[in-house]
Amino acid sequence: MPSKSSSYRHLAILVGLVLAPCGPLGAATPDEDDVDDATVNKIIELNKKALLAYDALEVESASALLHQALSLCQGARLDKHPVAARTHLHLGVVYISGLKFPELGEAEFRAALAIDPKIQLTQSLLNPEVQAAFEEAQWWEQGPAGGPKHLPFPTGKEPAAEPSAPGTAGENRIFHPPVTQAIQGQAVEIKAQVPPGLGAAKIILAYLAEDGDDFLAREMTPMEDRASWFHEFIPVEATQGRQVSYYIEAKDGDDQYLAGDGSPEAPHDIALAPETRAAAPAPRGADGRAEASPRLASGLWLVFAVGGGGGYHRGSPEMNPKDASGERIGVSGFGPAQLLHVAPEIGFLLRDNLVFSVQGRFQYVTGTQHVLVGKRTYQPATLASAGLAKVTWLGPRGSGKLQPLVSAMFGAGQIRHSITTPASANLTGCGPEPTCKDTMLGGLGLVGAGAGLRLRLGESLGLYAAVELLAGFPSFMLNADVNAGVVVVR
Repeated sequence: MPSKSSSYRHLAILVGLVLAPCGPLGAATPDEDDVDDATVNKIIELNKKALLAYDALEVESASALLHQALSLCQGARLDKHPVAARTHLHLGVVYISGLKFPELGEAEFRAALAIDPKIQLTQSLLNPEVQAAFEEAQWWEQGPAGGPKHLPFPTGKEPAAEPSAPGTAGENRIFHPPVTQAIQGQAVEIKAQVPPGLGAAKIILAYLAEDGDDFLAREMTPMEDRASWFHEFIPVEATQGRQVSYYIEAKDGDDQYLAGDGSPEAPHDIALAPETRAAAPAPRGADGRAEASPRLASGLWLVFAVGGGGGYHRGSPEMNPKDASGERIGVSGFGPAQLLHVAPEIGFLLRDNLVFSVQGRFQYVTGTQHVLVGKRTYQPATLASAGLAKVTWLGPRGSGKLQPLVSAMFGAGQIRHSITTPASANLTGCGPEPTCKDTMLGGLGLVGAGAGLRLRLGESLGLYAAVELLAGFPSFMLNADVNAGVVVVR
């Protein structure tokens, strides 16, 4: 991290910043007559503020200011101007010394050298780590044929092999900080910087779950606050195992390969650990700052199921609560909730393995008969409906594609069981038989729990089966439903 320094150091930084963007004395800049001096001055001012913030230990503010300066460079077509090279250089220092992200720092140094091969670091910004990364960047920009320069400060690593990509070195490569560790059951954000000169029409993130058969692809989208950076998430569905693999490709308008980072044969591997065991460093943003793990899953939970059930009831029949003598009929026992019900459900994922949802229960009642009293006919109930608020915990997926789930729920509504009234009730109006086909009502309050399984058929589609036990009050009833259907997670 940078340390507090004297006023002399502040002065040295500012003098170096004002002079450096102009390049060597007498050197002409590209399209010099077309340069917007006002924009160049704004970029210089942003660099000044960034270096003062860096020197005051405010490294995140420094990074944000330098990214703002690079955005101005791109918008004003100054991305090949010496002021852009100096901004890349400063951002590299912030990445390495401030945010401790050496891979991104070296990438910024190489971007600076691609614009101005003779650019040098300001002495006040040098330290062994920065010097070593800068000289390694120089080595790559000059090409491996000349051999590496002597590095006065050891880096502890050998230069990696260059990715195969068209174009000249340092200009047409994807710069990507590989993700090596993440939390199991959580989405993983992948970011990459793609040079505008590459001419890419789309950037593809391909990922493979541990139990997957083929790589699945998602198109990466530009980051609003980071020029030339793209990002996309490896979804929750692919991070349920111990590992997930990925690679990145840039393609042109004809879907032809331009550049990449990783490949189907040699992808990047991310080790996935349960949250309680995770000691991995927090994911970092495009500016290198630590970010919270993406614990919120941007997705919907949709279920459409049908089912049937039955259970225990106690109380009086709905159509015939009293017999011919006026005595109240008491019935207890077991009965079916026939014929069937539909149970649509909609919710959202709160923590990748936690779903908040609302579920409906719409029952079609059969097996009852009307009652004739005098000249009046009473029709039995044919429907029952209820609404439930529901919390569902999704368990880890096993070696196959099955995922267990458990739920808790509460709500309000009605459940009806079909019954036959007792012969001793002395009923009339139901026909020649001494009994009547009637219903028992449970509710109005409902509370319950459930358990089930989800069978994954693809990234978002699956089959769903669950058993739900509901208790109704004040009209007492214990009802068990078996539901089956489809589930979609998006």
